[in-house]
Amino acid sequence: MAAVIQISPRPDESRSSRPAPALRLVEGGRSEQSLRTAAVYRRRRIISALAVLTVAVLGFLVVQSSIAGSSPVGASTGVGAPAAATHVVSSGETLWEIARSLEVGGDVRDVVDRLAEINGGPVIRVGQELVIPASLFD
Repeated sequence: MAAVIQISPRPDESRSSRPAPALRLVEGGRSEQSLRTAAVYRRRRIISALAVLTVAVLGFLVVQSSIAGSSPVGASTGVGAPAAATHVVSSGETLWEIARSLEVGGDVRDVVDRLAEINGGPVIRVGQELVIPASLFD
């Protein structure tokens, strides 16, 4: 809204004795079209900000997972970390046979599950080095 001051000087009155001018409201301001346009731009800015934030978070998670995946779980990374052995997969070997040959004691299924978890899944290939953590023997 806009306010307009209407001053109508009277020749017989002096400026100091004259009362303050009256304010009158005049229709105007922003049109409905300009308000709709502003709302569209605001929505676009919010959607763009959310998209950028989503891409940033996903990028961060990808970098974190690649950093975490670069060293095998249970591998010796410093003082106090348990040592890990490795086993090179031969032709025809399965995770089940490898877990049974470790003679850990207890249920072989738990050992198979742990080996699959540590080494990226249950599928193994000839020549692949499997990490066998020392924690399996505790």
